[in-house]
Formats: sequence, structure tokens, C-alpha cells
Amino acid sequence: MNQNYQANVTPQICKVQTDRKLIAVYDHLRPAALTHYAQLHAKGEYKENDRKIHSLIKVTIQDYTNGTGDKNIIAQFNLAPEQVQFILTRITAGFQEFEWSQSKIFGTPDAQGYATAQQFSISRHANDSSGRPMKSPWRLQIVNGKGVKVHNQKGGAYMKSGSFIMEKNTFIQLMDMDLYMLLKRTDSYITNWEAYVAPSMMTNGKQAYEKQQMEWQAQNQSGTAQNQNASYQVQEQNQTQSSPYQGQSQNQAQNMQYQEQFQNYVQNGQYQGQVQGYGQNAQYQESAPANSYAA
Repeated sequence: MNQNYQANVTPQICKVQTDRKLIAVYDHLRPAALTHYAQLHAKGEYKENDRKIHSLIKVTIQDYTNGTGDKNIIAQFNLAPEQVQFILTRITAGFQEFEWSQSKIFGTPDAQGYATAQQFSISRHANDSSGRPMKSPWRLQIVNGKGVKVHNQKGGAYMKSGSFIMEKNTFIQLMDMDLYMLLKRTDSYITNWEAYVAPSMMTNGKQAYEKQQMEWQAQNQSGTAQNQNASYQVQEQNQTQSSPYQGQSQNQAQNMQYQEQFQNYVQNGQYQGQVQGYGQNAQYQESAPANSYAA
């Protein structure tokens, strides 16, 4: 085997080649951010080089009917993993007639307002226009070009109707077995990619989620404790202000003062009575000798 061939590393998952055309699928799968670990696939929740990252499967169709090199036409389109698996189910379910298409516009518009645009379509028709059974009933087409990018109120973007300008147009006809092999291998790769990425992502994601929950719980408990302390302080202040004992102690002190004053008054009254008694006795003593001398 050629050493140069061995040295080349490619993300190509599978390809199907006919006499003058080739279709291939490539791994552009990307893991989700830790904050969205449970979805496994990136869905635009983070950016790299100012571009939202999505987990995708790139599909290319080459048409070298007119030659190779500069004459070789290559068009590409990015499918979501679930879209690849959806198309596969149309084959396994045995659909005789099937049509599906999608278009997208992305990137920064140029000076004229045009951004990169892609169109993808796939169809199966059992018979041709003459009614004869088709050997290769599947037709896949990719069109690349540009269009005017318009933003909607929800922040999304779509291509303005009638603004698409085609730059590359390729298609390929495939038999049931060829398309099944292409999609089945791609589906198998997606499944194994998920099995490879999931363990570490789920472990790290669950640990981060549990830590977040514990921090939130601690914050809530701290906030509840602070609210309870504040409530207790308010209750204590209210109890202190409205306590009946405080008024009673003041009244008791005043009553004790009144009792002491009253006792003093009583004692003073007794002393006054004694003094008056002494005065009266003295009068009697003075008058007695006078009477006796007169007799």
C-alpha cells in the first residue's frame, strides 16, 4: 500500500462512486457544551471563531463528467445526525415514493447583502416519466450559491424569496443498496460516536449539575436562615416594646416611693402627737400648784 495514502487522515465515513459521479459523507460531529451535556450533540450553544457550533454530517457530491481538476464540480450540504437517520428509515420502511428537501443560509453577508446558501433534495420514484421501472430510483441533489439573508423577529434567518443565485449544481442517481450502505454506515458511525463521547460527557455533566444543585441549596438555606434571624430580631424588639413587665416595674418603684413617704408622714404624725401630749402635761403641771396655793 502506498505510504502517502497511509499517511493521509480523513474524516470521510463512507462514499459511493459511479462512472462519473461520487457522493461521500464526512464526520463533522461536535459534542455539546458541558452546560447542555444531556443533548450530546452541539446545537449552537457555543461559538468558535465567532461562529455557532453545530454537530453535523457533511455530504458532498462530485460531478467530473466534464473532467477533473478545475472542471470537477463539488457541491456540499450539512445534515443533522437525526436527518441522516430519518432518511435511512425511509429505506428500511420500504417507501416506494419519497421526497424531502431543505435549504439554509448562513454566514456574514457580503457588501451586497448576500450570504452563503445551500439547497439539498432527495427523492425516490419507482418509475420514470415514461412509466418504466427505474434501476436507480434515488436522486440526490445539492445546489450551492448565495442569497439575501433576512432575520425574523425570533432571531433566526431565512433566505429572501427569489434572491438565490446558483453557483454549483450537482446530483447523483443511486440504487436502493447503494444509498442504504451509505446511510447505514453513517448511522453506525453516529451511534458509535455517541457511545464514545457519552461516558465522559455524562460523568462530567452530572457532577457539574450536582455541584450546582448543592450550591443553590446552600444559598437557599443561608437565605432562609438570615430571614429567620431577622424575623426573630423583629419579634424580640416588638416584645420588648410591648412587654407589660416594664411598666409594672416602673409602677412598683413609684409605689415603693409612695409607701416610704406615707410611713414618714405617719411617723412624723406620731412625733407631733407626742410633742402635743408633752405640752398639755406641762400646762397641767403649771396649773396644779396654783390651785393648791389658793386653797
